[in-house]
Amino acid sequence: MTGGGGKGFGRPTEGVKTLLGNPRKAIIKLSIPMIIAMSVQTFYNLVDAIWVAGLPHGGDALAAIGLFFPFFFLIMALAAGLGIGGGAAISRRIGARDKRGADNVADHMVILVMITALLFTVPMFMAIPGILKSMGARDSLDMAVGYGRIIIGFSVIIFFNNIANAILRAEGDTKRAMYAMILGSGLNIILDPVFIYGFGLGVEGAAW
Repeated sequence: MTGGGGKGFGRPTEGVKTLLGNPRKAIIKLSIPMIIAMSVQTFYNLVDAIWVAGLPHGGDALAAIGLFFPFFFLIMALAAGLGIGGGAAISRRIGARDKRGADNVADHMVILVMITALLFTVPMFMAIPGILKSMGARDSLDMAVGYGRIIIGFSVIIFFNNIANAILRAEGDTKRAMYAMILGSGLNIILDPVFIYGFGLGVEGAAW
């Protein structure tokens, strides 16, 4: 997984060289790919909203997505929290040239993500209709539940995607993390109209 010199390390990767090199250059080199990737993801969310707004009941469809957004951000917060914590631990071990320790942290991150995803997904999948109803969802309730259950059901992918990117970032390989995020957002931008309109899935198509 990782590379470097010293305790258990072989030849250092470019990412590790960046992490262990000049701090100013490291900050610039590591941050720019993430700025680009996050900008593309923001653009995808905008395009997603435009496609959904074009549905016959676009207002209700957008309201349905808006109702579920706090739970989507909860998923992202859990995934990001695990990624940030694990990534920091990996970076510390890379700095100490402890490859075995870095690999061990990565392995434990994967296990912890699996447990967290299961503990989150099953209860939320069952409880989301009642929660959304208590939030005042009426005309958009069915759409919100359909949209939300798809995202909750596949939240394990969101968790693992965030963890994989966190591991890459921790190793200083932000370019590969950027490419993965851009690829995912690009595919979503292309496939959204296919699922929403082509397959006639409506607002649920935006969740895939």
